Amino acid sequence: MSLSPPASPLLFLPSFTHPRLLPSCSPAGAELQSVPLLARSPSTNRKYPPLPVDKLEEEMNRRMADDNKLFREEFNALPVCPIQASCDAASKEENKEKNRYVNILPYDHSRVHLSSLEGVPDSDFINASFINGYQEKNKFIAAQGPKEETVNDFWRMIWEQNTATIVMVTNLKERKECKCAQYWPDQGCWTYGNIRVSVEDTMVLVDYTIRKFCIQQKPQRLVTQFHFTSWPDFGVPFTPIGMLKFLKKVKTCNPQYAGPIVVHCSAGVGRTGTFIVIDAMLDMMIAERKVDVFGFVTRIRAQRCQMVQTDMQYVFIFQALLEHYLYGDTELEVTSLESHLAKLYTPSPGAGCSGLEAEFKKLTSIKIQNDKMRTGNLPANMKKNRNCSLFPCDILTAPCWTVPMPLLSNLHPEQNLLCVRYFCTVCTEIYIFACVCVCLQCWRWPDRDFLCVEYSAGEGEGRGHPGCLPDCQEPQTAETPHGADTGKGLNLYI
Repeated sequence: MSLSPPASPLLFLPSFTHPRLLPSCSPAGAELQSVPLLARSPSTNRKYPPLPVDKLEEEMNRRMADDNKLFREEFNALPVCPIQASCDAASKEENKEKNRYVNILPYDHSRVHLSSLEGVPDSDFINASFINGYQEKNKFIAAQGPKEETVNDFWRMIWEQNTATIVMVTNLKERKECKCAQYWPDQGCWTYGNIRVSVEDTMVLVDYTIRKFCIQQKPQRLVTQFHFTSWPDFGVPFTPIGMLKFLKKVKTCNPQYAGPIVVHCSAGVGRTGTFIVIDAMLDMMIAERKVDVFGFVTRIRAQRCQMVQTDMQYVFIFQALLEHYLYGDTELEVTSLESHLAKLYTPSPGAGCSGLEAEFKKLTSIKIQNDKMRTGNLPANMKKNRNCSLFPCDILTAPCWTVPMPLLSNLHPEQNLLCVRYFCTVCTEIYIFACVCVCLQCWRWPDRDFLCVEYSAGEGEGRGHPGCLPDCQEPQTAETPHGADTGKGLNLYI
């Protein structure tokens, strides 16, 4: 239910129950869209004090019980708007088109002020807010993803604030919706206003991409963009490991005397807030051996509305903190591998085992929630599992588009021919060209060392390449699962 906007310039946020971002990529003059916001907090006197790190795992397990019930209660107790703050600048008619969402506006007291351009009224406005870190004032700038109309202002902010690091936590498009305008050139040099930007280097990694920009107005300056690309279209990353590695890289590479780190997603509140909170709480964990997620989110919401936008993001913050506390930073420089291995072979004091054994015990203690393995637990899939205590996580199951509820099987072919058909369908649909078998004779076809799968396309379509295998016999055809008449089949060369 939405609240009617007041006549005063104070910001009052409407409330909705489903926090889904609706991006605005419409041309100038079109009606701007809004972000459905969170429900208002219920009246409660419940306090959520800082949590000692040695109680973190216990509290996580307790709060995640019953489908995260206690986590949802804690998140809903967060004040949506801790203060009554004006948004006069953002609400001006001249600035409305600069806002990606009509209801995500920067407060006047914490907004970033640009230098005014001569003859351009209200050219000092950009939808961006200063955000404190852990005991560091204005460590970050939380910004909306630039629009086509605001890219020049974005680079002007980078220049004027002496920013050396940009953190991007969205893709340009998600679910075919525009989330952010591309504000950098693919190659060469582009000019944004009076600032020239050229790409000096690009490094694409599994979870993120690093781009180094040379920006120049009068002197040259190096700016590094860290673009996290593994955030899914819905929800949060399956594991916080990638985000922790990403955050470590950002911390390591940001120069000591640079200006604020600019963090943006699309609206500049959800994923942006999640990144900032994890950074601050890791610093607090080191300094005080405790974390205060509830208190910190409350404080930064007084600087920019709706920071950390969903309960899933709130839980993800705790998962990242617990991951770091239990396992720490496991990345090693190649040059230190030998010395580190020597330490692992040394018995740990008081543990009664070597460091290697202790580390392996930590791995075996990791538990995955049952709700993340629902596909493998479905009755239709139970017969495809060799061991009913081992299921793949839903996010890791193969995308077999022609087969409902896909699941790779390791059953013996003679036990279940249907599973062989599923397996072969997956091989063709996700273009598998090699299959590694680590068990002895997983099939009982004597005197044959090769299994060749050929995709038989329908009439008029291309034909999948089976690979070159010597002396292949005539193919044995496995029909499409469920016997669907698609005009296509799978040929097995044995």
